[in-house]
Amino acid sequence: MKKRVCFSFVLLALILPQCEIHKSTDCTNSLCTDEFRSVTIHIKYATNNNPVILSDYKVIRTLDNQDITRHDSNLNDNNGYYIVVDDSSTGLLRNCDNEVEFQGFIGDQLKVQKRFIIRPDCCHVYLVSGETEVYI
Repeated sequence: MKKRVCFSFVLLALILPQCEIHKSTDCTNSLCTDEFRSVTIHIKYATNNNPVILSDYKVIRTLDNQDITRHDSNLNDNNGYYIVVDDSSTGLLRNCDNEVEFQGFIGDQLKVQKRFIIRPDCCHVYLVSGETEVYI
């Protein structure tokens, strides 16, 4: 009897992690909402609360230093809001929490450097941690 119980626990321990892995990577039957989600950062000047207009920015996945930037078409019209990641990045970030670093530049100078933890599922990206309201 003890051997059956032990064998059952060992078998269960081997099966459960495989089910969890399969569950997190198999998105073929996922039903997603039609909304498009993003994680943004809002950058303002501390002295007058005006939006900071960056000349460029990058979003880097820190695990492998891959540039995953999704640029806005016109940085001058975004009122200080910048996309860190959006749902189009779920394929790059899927299956685990990901640390990404936002780097904001004015000219050639790095003005903002913030890290975020992003958790994607089969459909959307979610902010786990990170400061989205930034003053410089």
